[in-house]
Amino acid sequence: MKTINALPKIFTLLFVLFTINSCKDIDDTITYPNAEDLIQKDSELFDLLNRVTKTEDNPMTDIVCIDFVYPIHLLIYNSSLEKIGSVTIIGDDNFSAFLGILPADQSLSISYPITTTLADGTEFTVNNNTELKLAIDSCSREDIISYCGGLFSTTVPGIILPCVWKVQYDATGDNKYLSGYFDVNVDGTIKLFYGDEIYTGSWIFLFVNDELHMNINLEGTSQVALDWNIDRKVIIAGDEIIIQNPPKNIHLKKTCWESTPYAIGDVGPAGGIVFYDKGSYSEGWRYAEAAPNDLAFFEWGCANSTIPNSQSSAIGKGLYNSGTILNFHDTLVNFYTNPNVCSNLNNGTVVAKEALGYQLNDRNDWFLPSENELALLYTNLQLSSLGNFSNAIYWSSTENDATTVKTIDFSNGQSVISLKVPALNTIKVRCIRYF
Repeated sequence: MKTINALPKIFTLLFVLFTINSCKDIDDTITYPNAEDLIQKDSELFDLLNRVTKTEDNPMTDIVCIDFVYPIHLLIYNSSLEKIGSVTIIGDDNFSAFLGILPADQSLSISYPITTTLADGTEFTVNNNTELKLAIDSCSREDIISYCGGLFSTTVPGIILPCVWKVQYDATGDNKYLSGYFDVNVDGTIKLFYGDEIYTGSWIFLFVNDELHMNINLEGTSQVALDWNIDRKVIIAGDEIIIQNPPKNIHLKKTCWESTPYAIGDVGPAGGIVFYDKGSYSEGWRYAEAAPNDLAFFEWGCANSTIPNSQSSAIGKGLYNSGTILNFHDTLVNFYTNPNVCSNLNNGTVVAKEALGYQLNDRNDWFLPSENELALLYTNLQLSSLGNFSNAIYWSSTENDATTVKTIDFSNGQSVISLKVPALNTIKVRCIRYF
């Protein structure tokens, strides 16, 4: 049986459940019989071992090892992918025994394949529960130390932790689910909030070949669930997680409730001006602040196309609108350098993209306000001579139709329907952020 120190011959895979209460050693010592005495070389099991180990001649001498850190909580599905139960696993022997009796038509909330590239450049893949059991049974490390701290968890039964993990804008990353956020439970369950929908599932952290992975499995067969049924390498740096998926990674950022009270007109934590208080913390924020100054002039975007899901005027929808506008233009081939792919009226600028890329005082979570958020800027700031606004029309992120957008005239507060490509320097831009 291989030891952990036999790298790169083997690798260690740690399923990590973060807990916030305590760390303790978990003794899951198991004595296994000699595999050469039990598995015949002409058996199907021997063929399977060949597929999940590196050597071609004798897989019994070079089995790839997978270790876990427990406890972990997994959901069980039937052949129709309907949830039929759950199980909490507390050790390698418990996990191996459970996998051994799991019916072939049932599955667990682990996203396969689990893959990594070993030190010698070869790829290792675990494709199903049977292969996972073999890898578990090959391990020699007996004492598993639970990882403590609860870094990823945002909610714990009986304890209020007003934090969420938000999908953060990344200029070179994958922004498809920008404005989405995760509530993460210490028991291994997770919820993704995106648009007006909630998607539930489970999560596990694991180390593959000494590389940290995030494994998420969301319930259902929606496109969102399919996109987030992942096993990917991640980098964690404090309150930020980079989910690696070259060429475009996903950037998550942990944001928490601001315990300092704010009033309308106060300077916000990013150096902006507070213009809205919804009264309590929810969806990852309570307050909204406006940047202290306007950006330069930019067109709203493609002059003759309706952008799906960018028509909301509601408070709290500015970031969602901005994300859908960005993603639409990102999917147009070379729009920013060749705007003729949309219209010869466009110059290749997109105001939502510029707002998302705005940074002030090390805060990079700004965006273009929705129509109602923009109206609050006028009512709560402009009418009180706060915010250094111009008596001019300002962009919102709320589309009206294929060629026009809802804007507000800050000289009188009236709503105006404006062309997506107006005359040069006629419409102003002011970014906002939630906190």
